[in-house]
Amino acid sequence: MGPLPRLPPPGFYRSLQHLRRGGFGMAKNADSAAQARFLGLVRDGRGLKYSARTAGVHLDVGYQWLRAEFFLLREGGLDCEQARGTLGGVTSKVAVWEASFISGNYNRHHLRVEPSREKAFWSAFAVRRTVRQSAVIAGVWSSTAYRWIEQRYYQLRADGVSETQSRRRLRLSKTRAGAWESRRALRIRKAERGRDESIQVAVRECAARIAAELAPKVAQEASKLSRTAVRGTRYWELIARGETNIAASTLVGVTRQTGINIQRRARQRKNLTGADVPSERYLSLVERLQIADLDHLKLSIRAIAREIDRAPSTVKRELDRHRDSQGRYLPQVADETARRNRSRSREHKLLANDVLRSVVQRKLDRFWSPEEISGWLKLKYPEDSSMWLCMETMYRALLVAGGKRLDKKYAAKLRSGRSVRKPRWLGSARSLGAVRNMTMIGDRPEEVDAKVEVGHWEGDLILGLRCRSAMMTLRERTTQYGIIVNLPADHTAESVKNAVIKAFSGLPKRMRRTLTWDQGTEMCLHREISAALDLKIYFAERSSPSQRGANENFNGLTRQYFPKGTDLSVHSHAHVRSVTRQLNTRPRKNLEYATPATVFNAERRATAHRRRTALELAMPTAVT
Repeated sequence: MGPLPRLPPPGFYRSLQHLRRGGFGMAKNADSAAQARFLGLVRDGRGLKYSARTAGVHLDVGYQWLRAEFFLLREGGLDCEQARGTLGGVTSKVAVWEASFISGNYNRHHLRVEPSREKAFWSAFAVRRTVRQSAVIAGVWSSTAYRWIEQRYYQLRADGVSETQSRRRLRLSKTRAGAWESRRALRIRKAERGRDESIQVAVRECAARIAAELAPKVAQEASKLSRTAVRGTRYWELIARGETNIAASTLVGVTRQTGINIQRRARQRKNLTGADVPSERYLSLVERLQIADLDHLKLSIRAIAREIDRAPSTVKRELDRHRDSQGRYLPQVADETARRNRSRSREHKLLANDVLRSVVQRKLDRFWSPEEISGWLKLKYPEDSSMWLCMETMYRALLVAGGKRLDKKYAAKLRSGRSVRKPRWLGSARSLGAVRNMTMIGDRPEEVDAKVEVGHWEGDLILGLRCRSAMMTLRERTTQYGIIVNLPADHTAESVKNAVIKAFSGLPKRMRRTLTWDQGTEMCLHREISAALDLKIYFAERSSPSQRGANENFNGLTRQYFPKGTDLSVHSHAHVRSVTRQLNTRPRKNLEYATPATVFNAERRATAHRRRTALELAMPTAVT
C-alpha cells in the first residue's frame, strides 16, 4: 500500500463549509482514517467512485482530499507529472489545480467571497446592525454571514474566551450558541480520534523499524542482564549465609562498591522478585474475558457468577464499575483500570500543595527535624489535614533516590548531614577515659528515670577540629531545656568545672538536683563541682550513650549548628547564646510539641512561687 499520505494543512476542512448542504457533511467532519483509506485505494489504481464509496465519503469530498494532497506534493518539490503519478488517480482537474498552484491562490476556496465583503460585513455588524442588515450592506447571503459569525465564535472559544462572553460579543441567542458549542465539542473529539489513529500508525511503523535496528543490541544486553541476575542471586545467597559484604563481593567476583550498589538497589525496590502478582481475591484477566463473553450472550448476573465461581455481587460491581458511556464492558480496559486502582496512585502531597512544601522547606532551613515539623504541623493546623505530613515522607523526599519535590540542599540541614540513608550497623563506639570515686548511674534515684520532677540534668562535651576546642552541653531530662557553653581556650577539668558552676549558679536549688555525665577525664573534679553546687553527680557505664539519651539527642541538635571537624573556638558567646535560644524554642514531640523554653520557664516560676509561699507561712503572724 506504501507510506501513508500527508494530511492537509490546518484549517483546510474549514474551506469545505459549503458542502454542509446536499448531504456533504462528511467533508467538514472527515477524519484522517477515512482520508488515508480513500487516498490509498486511489494510489492502488482503484477508481474515484469506488474509493469514495469504500471509504464511506461523498465523491466531492474525495476530490477535495485529492486536491489538498496534490498541493502538498507540489509544495514538497515535485512537479505536476510527478505529483499526478504519486496520487495515482487520473482526473481532468489536475490542470485546474496546477493553474491555481502557479497563481499562488490555491489555498483560497473557489466559493469563498472576497475579503473586502467580509470586512464590510464586520464593520456594519460592529455598529449594532442586525445580521441580515449587515449581510445586505456587504452584498452576501445571510447564510454566508452566519458562517462568518460561526467561525468567529469558534475562534473566540479557541482563544480562551468563555461561552457566555463569546455569545454576548456576537449577540447570539442561547439556542444558537448551544448548538455551535455542541458542534465544536464534536469536532474536537473527532479530531483527537483521528490524530490518535495517525499517531498509532506512525508509532507502529517507527517501533518496527527501531526493533529491527536494535535487535543485535537487545540480544547482547539480554545476555548481560542474565549474567548480572545470576551474579546478584549468588551475592544474596552468600549474604543469607552470614557473609559480610566484602567476603560476598570477593566470592562473586565484584568489587566492594558493586556489592554496596546491589544492596542499595534492593532497598529501593519494593519487591526483590520484581513480580506484581495480585491476590486471588481480585478478578483476573481471564475471568474478565469470561464475564465479557457471557454478558455479550445476555446471561444474567447470577448465571455469570456460577460460570466463573464468584459471588453475584462481585460480578455486578465489576460490570457497574467498568462499563463505558455507551454501556459496553471492555475486559482489557477493565483489567488495566483495576490494576491502577489497586496501586491507589495519587499525586504526592509535596507536589500538590505548594504552601505545604514551602512551610516544610522553611522549617528544614531552620534545622528542624522532620519529626518536629510533622508534629508542629498537626499542632498548627488541627483542622486542615491537607497540611499534615508524615516525617517518613520528608525523609524519603530528601534521602531516597527519586524523592519528590524537596530540594536536596535541605538534606545538609538534617542532623546527620547525609544525602542518602545509612544502615544503623555502620556506627562505632568511642573509647572513654577513667574517673576516680565515681557514683554509677545504677545508684541514681528512681524518680530521675521516671521524670516526675524537674532538676535532673545530663551533660557532655562536643569537640572541634583535632580536639583543640570544645563546647559543653547540658540538658534537663524532664523539660528538655538545654544549655551550651563555649570553651574556646581549652577543655581541661578545671575549665569544665568552672563552666558547670557558672551555668548552674543562676538556677534555684530545686532546678539543679542531679547531673549525669560520661566517664570522660574532664570530670575528674566532680567532687568540687558537687560541693560548690550541692549537686549529686552520677556517671554512665562505658560505651553506653543510651543511658544519657536526652543529652546525646541535644548533642545531635547542636551539631547542626556546629558541625564536626570545624573549629569551635571561632564562635562568639553571643552566637552560642543565639543557637541555644533557637534550640530551646523548637517544638519537642515528648512535650506534645510545646517548646522546652516554655515548659522550663513555667516550672521555674512555679518553683519561685512555692518558695515565696513557704517563706510567708514561716513568718510569724503579727499581733494587733
